[in-house]
Formats: sequence, C-alpha cells, structure tokens
Amino acid sequence: MDLGTSDEDGGKSSKNAPEEKSREPQVLTAKQIKKRSRTQKMIDHNAGTILHTIQTGEINPIDTPVTWSGDPETLCSYNWSEDPDTNTIFVPGKPPKWTPPDLPYTLEKDKGLRPSDYNYARDNKTPFNAMFNALSIMNPNYKFDDVDVIADRNNLRKLLDFVSGKPNGTWRIDVYIIDNTLMFLKKDTDFWKSSSGYGGSFEKDFTSPGQGLHYATNHYRVIRYTMGPLNVVMRFEADAYYDGSDELTSSEAMYATGDQMHRPFFNFRAAMRVRQGGQIVPMAQMAELKSKKSRPGDQKIVACSDQLWFGRTKHLFTGYYEEGTGTIEHVKYEDATEKLKNWEEAHQENLRKLVSLLVMLKGFVKAQPPPVRCLTISREAGPKPLVVRALNAKPSLVSRGFYELHWGSGNSTDAGGSGGNSGPRDGQSGRGRGNNDGGTGGSSGSKKEEYDLPRRRWDRW
Repeated sequence: MDLGTSDEDGGKSSKNAPEEKSREPQVLTAKQIKKRSRTQKMIDHNAGTILHTIQTGEINPIDTPVTWSGDPETLCSYNWSEDPDTNTIFVPGKPPKWTPPDLPYTLEKDKGLRPSDYNYARDNKTPFNAMFNALSIMNPNYKFDDVDVIADRNNLRKLLDFVSGKPNGTWRIDVYIIDNTLMFLKKDTDFWKSSSGYGGSFEKDFTSPGQGLHYATNHYRVIRYTMGPLNVVMRFEADAYYDGSDELTSSEAMYATGDQMHRPFFNFRAAMRVRQGGQIVPMAQMAELKSKKSRPGDQKIVACSDQLWFGRTKHLFTGYYEEGTGTIEHVKYEDATEKLKNWEEAHQENLRKLVSLLVMLKGFVKAQPPPVRCLTISREAGPKPLVVRALNAKPSLVSRGFYELHWGSGNSTDAGGSGGNSGPRDGQSGRGRGNNDGGTGGSSGSKKEEYDLPRRRWDRW
C-alpha cells in the first residue's frame, strides 16, 4: 500500500491554522460533486427506514479484556487467478515471498486500475463464495455454529474508528445474521481504484510469487481468534511472507501434510473453478508492506497498527521512496510484536467498545424477520453517528449448499434462497469431479487438481 504524500494523521497541523469561523465555505469541483452523488446513491440504494441512530458516546466498553493471546487458527487460504475470463482460485495458495532487490532501486509509478478487494471485484453480491469454496476443500467439516462474527479486516477497522470517535469518510456495510453468526458485507461505489502511487510496484518488485502461482493475484487468509467473549473469523489480504519462524500451528500442519487437500465433489451448478496450488505458510511469517514518501529526518513507521492487530501480522516492511523518481533508498523492517502490545493497551477501551457494538448490532439483526435477516449500517464523513436502516430487498449472502455444509443441521431459514452459488453438497447426483491436469501440487507433493465447474445463471435480486 502506498501512503502517498499525506501526513501521518491524514491532514495538516492545526497549530497555525485560522479559526474555524474564519474559513470560507468549501467550493466543490464538478468531479467532487459527482463523487459525492455516487456515494450517496450507494448509501441509499435499497435502504429503508432508519431503525437506530448510534452515537459514539452511547457505547459502553465490555468488562472482559480484548487481547491478542495465542496463535490464531487458520481455517483456509487461497489466491485469485488474474485470468479475467475464469472465476478461478488456487487453494491453499501462497503469499509472495519477501525478496528485496539491491538498493537503491527505482520503482515504476503505478498506473491504471487495481481492485481494492478481489473478492468484491469478482463478485460484490456474494463475495464470500471464494472463502467457502476454499474452506470446503481445506476444512470441509468445519462448523460456524459457535462463531459470533465473520468479517473482512477493513470492516472492523471502520467500526473501531467509529467507536474511537475518528472520522473515516463515508461508508456503508450490510450486516447479516446466519443462525447465530454475524456477517459483514461491505458496499462501495466501485471496487476498482485508480493507482497513482508506488505501492503496487513496491509489492511486485520486492516479492517473488510461489511456484505455479505466477498468474495468481492477492493471497487471502481466513483465521479464527477470540476478541474478548466473541469468536471471530477474520479474512484479510496477506501482502507477503518473511522467512522467519517456519513453525506451523496445529491447524496449519494438518493442511501442509495434504490430509485435508483431498479431491472434493462440488454441485454441478457451482460457478467457481478451484485449483490446488501453493502451500501453507505459517501465520508467523505473514508480512505487511507499505511505501511512503521519504522526508529528511523522517523515518517514522506507517501508522497501521490496527491493520496488523486485526490480521495478527507482526512483520512490517516500509519502503521510503524519493518523490518524483520513485527511488527506494531505504527499507525499514520492524517486528511489531512489542509495538502491538503497547497499541493494544492504549486502545483497550475502544477495543472493548468495539465488541460491545458488535453485540449490539447482533441483537438488532436477530430482531429482523426471516427468512433473510439483515440490516444496513452507514456513516457519513466526519464525526457522525452510525445509522442503522432496514433493507427493502434482502438478497441471500450464504448459499443453501454452503449453509448446510458449515452450519448446524441446515434447517434454519437464515440462508434464504440459493444466494447465487449453491456450493458443495454431499450425496447429490450430478456432481462435478476433479480433473487431473498433470501439474505439480501443493506442499504434499501431489499432482495439481483442477475442479472446472460449469456456470449457470445466478439467482440475484
């Protein structure tokens, strides 16, 4: 990620700034007006009656400490293929390895468009299908019955900013309840963003893809850990891995042996192609990469502790580039373990407030009528409240097939309709079988398997 030229706190120092009353009203450009209009349409789309308005000061912290304790459990992982004509993931996939070139090194400036999140860029209606497909291979018997929250890292970072009283632009998240599990679906005007800094080039030129993954894109990992009394499943993008500890946790070791990488049987109606490729890399080696404009005497580490904490990532590399040339003169490495402990202590009250907010939202959504129980939450730019609204139409987030596989008995109505992708189902006729393409496999040394599944028209609202 490229931090560009913005200050660490996102704005200019107010030390010598004029008083607020003397400032002229902001005059928006045509481009800014258009952007605001698009954002407001996104906030209002399919949103109904306002049910609750939550002020930051109304949220009380829970009594239980919220700490990073112990290793997270790895549930599954995958990389998306960059091929635009296929909906393909590599399982278990692998993040690229940190392999920095000799310095100084000149980066090419980013250009064009990049997905802010491949899961949503590929399918913004059911963006968890890739996760469920990977889980169905790596952890087919896993149940979410005792999981309280399933979320992408960015969603909880936004909510933490809210309970902390920090502005974080205008955003919207749709919130679902599946049995007893709260799921977050982020919304945006566009999941493709213009690239103009050096972050993409820094990640590409300072890392090397794994064998057989040269045509793979971002690596996503799904982990489970506790946040106070809550069991949380977190999906996040891992920029790279760093050769440090090569010790696998018990869950990672199980996948690395190949025991869980058996040939799956998918429903023929599924729309996802799953290929076995890559290998499990320990969570202890996950690394975050940042690039930042170099300033004389300024070698501050980028402020991203919340990102590291939610992703249980301790390795941080920051490349400092020269403005105008993009030349990296210095890369700073930090094992952020101690720093994250200090951050956790300093933000303990807000972390406890976040858990309190999650419990509050869970109650709101559970009160909604079935078959699909969901709400939308949004916040405008600035220190504004959180607005909870009903949804006029309620599309399914989890398919019936995935629900039956990973939740309870499958008798609940919370999965709603088909949700677009019916998912893997055992004991069903007409199942798709894996085809051996003769390639090399993952860490177990088995042959690469490809599950090429025909498409159908997805049921969508």
